[in-house]
Amino acid sequence: MRSFPPSRLLALTAFGLLAFSAGAEAAPCPAGVLATPKGNQLYLYFSPSADSSYPLWANTGPGAITTGATSPLQPFNVADLDPGIGTTTQLRNSVFDFVVDDYCEFNVNVNQTTSAPSPTVPRWEIVGIGTDSAEAGAGNILFGIAQAVDTNDADPQDYARVFAKSFLDACGGPGGALTGVNSTLTRWATAIGETTAHEAAHNYGAAHGHSAPRPTEDSVNWHIMATGSTGLTCALRASRNRHFSDTEYEILGYDVGLNIKTLNNWDFINTNNVNANCMRVKVLSNLSSLSIGWWYNGSQSPWQNPTVTYTGTSQMFQGTSYYVHNVEFSSPQTWAGPTPGVVMPLAPFHTGVTFTGTPTIIVFDVELYSSSTCSGSPLPLAPRLAGYDTGDTHSGSGDFRLNFFNTTAAAGPLLLSEVQVFRSPRMIDINSMMAATRPVDIRGAEVELTPVATFRNVELQDRVSLPIGNMIDARSVDIQYKADDCPEGSVGMAEGVGDALNEVKYCHKGNALSLFPGTYTYVIATVVDPKARYWDPKQQEFLTGPRQNILYFQLAGIVPDLNHNGVDDLIDIRTGTSRDEDRNGVPDEVKPETEGGQTTGATGGR
Repeated sequence: MRSFPPSRLLALTAFGLLAFSAGAEAAPCPAGVLATPKGNQLYLYFSPSADSSYPLWANTGPGAITTGATSPLQPFNVADLDPGIGTTTQLRNSVFDFVVDDYCEFNVNVNQTTSAPSPTVPRWEIVGIGTDSAEAGAGNILFGIAQAVDTNDADPQDYARVFAKSFLDACGGPGGALTGVNSTLTRWATAIGETTAHEAAHNYGAAHGHSAPRPTEDSVNWHIMATGSTGLTCALRASRNRHFSDTEYEILGYDVGLNIKTLNNWDFINTNNVNANCMRVKVLSNLSSLSIGWWYNGSQSPWQNPTVTYTGTSQMFQGTSYYVHNVEFSSPQTWAGPTPGVVMPLAPFHTGVTFTGTPTIIVFDVELYSSSTCSGSPLPLAPRLAGYDTGDTHSGSGDFRLNFFNTTAAAGPLLLSEVQVFRSPRMIDINSMMAATRPVDIRGAEVELTPVATFRNVELQDRVSLPIGNMIDARSVDIQYKADDCPEGSVGMAEGVGDALNEVKYCHKGNALSLFPGTYTYVIATVVDPKARYWDPKQQEFLTGPRQNILYFQLAGIVPDLNHNGVDDLIDIRTGTSRDEDRNGVPDEVKPETEGGQTTGATGGR
């Protein structure tokens, strides 16, 4: 049965009613989500001539390629398919766009090249794409093949192959999905591009069975790992801009990593008696250089294009030294208020920002300015923001704890009146991280959230730690492959994995997992300042009383490794590398931490 988030998340708004597009055009990946650097390099190799140096595999044994071969890599030339659809360069670029979109949110940088790549980085994959044909068995047309289903991306360097002319063989006959009026640049690029993403994903640990939808997802044949056996026809291959299913997404998030680790949005109010024309958010980080990847740019924000600047200073906080950065919102945009870039007294507004890479971030403080450049002295009143971090795992209890801080303790305690915690199988679009908006992903498809915990009326004097997961909690994906998942003679046991009209059976090995405590954790925290000073425009005077701000943020999951041996602690315990006598999910060789600070054993509940 479907589990719903709170009603304020599910109110049907104009943004919440966005529907997932059925069009085949590759949707542009938001620049901030795509931001580099990314650690895994995926090369789409379109050779202009036959390349005999390309690796040969899957040419012997059961399920072997019987017509065609992985090597030599044959040229990529649109004339082999349909010269009327455009140029070779146009088709190549369009295929590239589809694959970039598919891997947008992952730590995978997609490159296209017409010469043999010579990677110097440790983690790479090369997909050779030729306009030739292949079969795996009599009449079983083969569209692509990877070297393996590489569970956990254990092999950091892989190859795959795509046979573009196989689509002409299978789908190009009279009335076919890629002939006549159906033979267009977009349809050819859709078929080739999604198969390229499919084969690359095999080498990143995704398998055909992972395309199966969860109860609230769209159908299996919208998913990248779908195959002929799931009903993926030529018409669907040529027309559907497919995407990774929740299971596929979570496995790739674990195996290759997520490109955005934290997303922050805030509901604030200008409590001054004058306009606010600029906002500065102070953040602390373990890095001296930060880059903004993405920001909320919807109609509830008076500003766009925020900037981040290292102040050149450091600050001790909770016993650790951090670099101090200022995030400034000053570039005006048309918004729900009457004047771009201007927040009138007692007016609400909404902003948000993300940072690229993997920095440790503590959102610390907020200042408002009458100056449009955040210059001069700040306004006397500003939203009191509860500082927060990206959480940590406590080695004594096995709890994953989210830490909130009262960064202005001299002004008195704050109240976390409600903190709601949800698990999300994929990243929520930053523009839907707000009240009365249905959570959707960057493609506009609804994201199903699973409620995990709710904490109410937690007093925040200095620091409070909320347990939002535990090492013994079940992962949302935990597939333990057994011996019969790799039967004798299956393709992939020592060879490759094929995507054909009727898929070839292949080998599964190891343990496919999702991140801990979830691929993403979505938190909505209502913070109340019980004794806030604010301007009352009706009485034309300052009053004192409770005022609230709301924090919305997402945290990417982690691969827990408390014993620092480079292996997930769950795998260490499961395989007997580590013991867990007290059954708290933490390897026994890890020294337990002592409790410190204000915790929530008696103040909150799951």
